[in-house]
Amino acid sequence: MERNLGLEEIYQLYFQDVYHYVFTLCKNVQLTEDIVQETFYRAYFYVESYDDEKIRPWLFKVAYHTFIDFWRKDKRVVYVEEPFTEAKMSQSAESEFFTKHEINEWFQAVQRLSIQKRTAIVLRDYYHFSYQEIANVLDMTLANVKVTIFRARNEVQKYLTSSNKG
Repeated sequence: MERNLGLEEIYQLYFQDVYHYVFTLCKNVQLTEDIVQETFYRAYFYVESYDDEKIRPWLFKVAYHTFIDFWRKDKRVVYVEEPFTEAKMSQSAESEFFTKHEINEWFQAVQRLSIQKRTAIVLRDYYHFSYQEIANVLDMTLANVKVTIFRARNEVQKYLTSSNKG
């Protein structure tokens, strides 16, 4: 593992990121908790598949595949909660409100995308993964990742434009 870190340290370091990522995918607290727990369980048992890559993208890959497994078993993923937002605390109240509003609108637009597009754009634009890291997480070619993100961004932009007009 990453520079001899144990699973407990990795859990402490990356739990929040994995939790927020999974929540972005499924928008259900109970399901998110189940998937995150299963993700770290799988990470413990599949550590041999870890190939000296960065641990965070590897965990996101495990989380993504765990989410897909849950989704395939139960295609009734219910979206009932507001998206997670991270606004800068040093902003004025008005500025913070508009920032949160813009982030919420973006997440609402992202929720309309297919799972693959949603995952790709969230990993790139929200978590700042490299295109190669996203390709590894999604088991896609680099070119396919770039096309998927391009199309996802266009769909999000169309949704945001149409929702702002109406």
